[in-house]
Parts: sequence; C-alpha cells; structure tokens
Amino acid sequence: MPVKSILRSDDRRGGRKLETHTSGRETTMGSFSRSWQITKLAFSVIGQDKEMLLFPSIAYIAALIVPSGVLALLGGDGEADAALSILQYALLFVTYLGLAFIATFFNVCVVYTTKTRFEGGDASFMDSITFALSKLGVIFQWSLIAATVGLLLVIIHRLARRMGGAGQIVLEIVRSILGMMWSIITIFVVPTLVYEDVSPMDAIKRSTEVIKRTWGESLIRHFGLGLIQFFCVLGAVALTVGLVMVMPTGVGTIIAISVGGICILGVVLVFNVANTIFNTALYVYASTREEPAAFGNDTLANAFQVQ
Repeated sequence: MPVKSILRSDDRRGGRKLETHTSGRETTMGSFSRSWQITKLAFSVIGQDKEMLLFPSIAYIAALIVPSGVLALLGGDGEADAALSILQYALLFVTYLGLAFIATFFNVCVVYTTKTRFEGGDASFMDSITFALSKLGVIFQWSLIAATVGLLLVIIHRLARRMGGAGQIVLEIVRSILGMMWSIITIFVVPTLVYEDVSPMDAIKRSTEVIKRTWGESLIRHFGLGLIQFFCVLGAVALTVGLVMVMPTGVGTIIAISVGGICILGVVLVFNVANTIFNTALYVYASTREEPAAFGNDTLANAFQVQ
C-alpha cells in the first residue's frame, strides 16, 4: 500500500490551511511536473529582480582578481609534487578564504533580494549590497570555516597521493564523501545568515535541520533545475557547433566559440541565481510552514513533503 503523507500549514495572513495528500507513485510521476512549475516560479522572481544577475557576474569577475595564481604552485594539473611547504599551504588558505568570501558576499545579496521580494518588497541593487556590508563580520567568519574545510580536503588529497596504492584509494573515497557531505549540510547556511541573527556554526546546525526535513525537496530541485540547465547548456553547445560549421575558419571560428562560451556562462549565471531562489524559498517554507508570497497557488505545498 502506498504511503501517504499529509502536509498542513497555517497561513497567518489569511488563516488558510494547506492540505496535500500524495502517494509514493503520484510523487514519482509528478516530480518533473512540479519541478517545472517551481522552476518557472523561480524565473518569475528573476524577471521581477533582474539586477540579481549582476551579483554572480560581479562575483566571477572579482574571483579572477584574487591571487589564485598561487594554485599553479600547487600542481593544478595533478602532476606536481605531493608535498607542500607551510608557505604554500598558507597561500592556498588565503586563496580559498578570498574566494569563499566573494562567493558568500554576493550570495547574501541574492538571498536578501529574494527575501525582500518574498515579503512583498523590491530591494534595489544597492539595498542588497548595503545589507551584505552590514553582515561583513559573519560573512568573514563563515568564509574562514569554508576555507579551513577546503584546505583540509586538499591535505587529505595530498596525503592520499603520497600513500599510493590501496591507501590512496581509501583516502580519496573518504575525501569525496566528506566533501559531498559538507556541500549538502551547508546548502541553507547563507539563507540562515540572512534570515536569522546567528553565528556560522549555528547556521550550519540550522541548515542541517532543514536538510533533514526537506531532503526529498532537494531532489526535486536537482531534477528540475539541473535537468533544464543541462538542456540549456546542450543548446548552447549545439549553437556553437552550428556557428563553427557555417562560419569561415580563422576569425569566424573564434567568434563562434566566443559566442558559445558567452551563452554557456550566461546559462550558468542564471541557473546559479535560480538555485539560490529555490533554496531560499525552501528554507522559508521549511522554517515557517508558509509559502513565500511569490510562490502562490499551493505550488510549494504540492511539491514538498516536510518530514
């Protein structure tokens, strides 16, 4: 017999209760349909706040300014000596810290813009930047934690290479599992830092709690946005190949590849923002059991099975 789950939620604004019955088979069959609906809603938010696309764009440009050239000293191709000096580790940590700070700062901007839209407001570009500046302390603290974890994963990788054989395989597996677990339990850290006045460690705990309640919803997001992004990238690649075939060689090929690269980068930027919007909506729903204003018609209630 299919297991049924019932989700009820009080809407404080209207006193409305949301009640959804879903069976295991219905959930499987309807996953892609619901994901498509949520994806369209995420893009509708982007349509209302197009300036959000500037944040990841600036982040990518700023990341190029970080002295990441130090990575060349670390054997980015995987062929360098496994042993690193203390100075090299220090430089690597600073690089990770800079990249983590940049990514977190502009993600905070995106989440704040989304939060304001969910609450019926309209944050300007500078409103979001100002808010992120007010969170510099906690952003830096979180960046320290993220950089430390990144450095530890590198240390495990280097140790594995030095061991070789079965030891290398085991340590690489451990490193992969730890990296995957870290990326999962920290999905909702940035929304927590924006919505709640907590420390980074408390934000990690809060993110873990939300993950435990909404692991199924994260799969819906993965298949929804992830699949659509894949097809968009595939379309950009097809466009590039087509341009290369019809344009003359030489300058024409360079132009075709450049256009394709810009299209792919654009897809990545847009879907990064869409993923952040989805995560923010999921965080709000899991925390308050209420749908954000921008996600009406019970779409989230029908898609989610809060544990």
